[in-house]
Amino acid sequence: MRLFLLILRFVLLLGVVSSFVWAFWGQAGDIGSSIEIKDGVSHASAGTNPRAVAMGLLMLLIYIVVLAARVRAHPFRTAPIWRRAAAFAVDLWFAHFSMSALFGCVPVLLEYFRTGIFRWRFQRDYLVISDWLCFVLVGIFLAAFVAYFLLPLMRRGQTVGAWIFRLVTVNSDGTIVYLSFWVGIRRLRAEFRGLASPLRAITTKDEQGRTFYDIESGFTVVSY
Repeated sequence: MRLFLLILRFVLLLGVVSSFVWAFWGQAGDIGSSIEIKDGVSHASAGTNPRAVAMGLLMLLIYIVVLAARVRAHPFRTAPIWRRAAAFAVDLWFAHFSMSALFGCVPVLLEYFRTGIFRWRFQRDYLVISDWLCFVLVGIFLAAFVAYFLLPLMRRGQTVGAWIFRLVTVNSDGTIVYLSFWVGIRRLRAEFRGLASPLRAITTKDEQGRTFYDIESGFTVVSY
């Protein structure tokens, strides 16, 4: 069973890396949407493609499965910074790519409803009323991005990056966290403060290897 999970983690990590390579070098055009107004000139663009949508749906399914899984009792130890950074890099790309691929469908569909012509990608040098919905979409995107990291803290779960690198957040007594919404938000805020101050996070660890934001928040990321 351990060998199977190890292989599964490796395959998933390889898939995440492959999606990064494909997104930047294996396909033409950007994924997502943008609106730019500069010097009185407006520009709107959006796009996705069938493969990106399929990958986004698969990533969503993987996230749901990982979120529902439960970490069994293990001997925990404080996770090293490099491992936490690697897990965060995986999570950052996993969340960004999957959401961009799926959210990119919304402006594409709105453009189809407006023109009657379906295209996976469009560009315009003018704005229409439906473009302003993109600002609402940005808010939803950011909320979904926060939820990606918040839900595991509220459900004794893991993000995809944490699952790959065998990390979990625990209380001061060593039990896996099961946080309320606002406590989870405070924990995320502390973690992002740490990410914004990597040098401080590396140089201000205690004898147990906990970072300054672990100590301040009362929670610790451990490996198993």
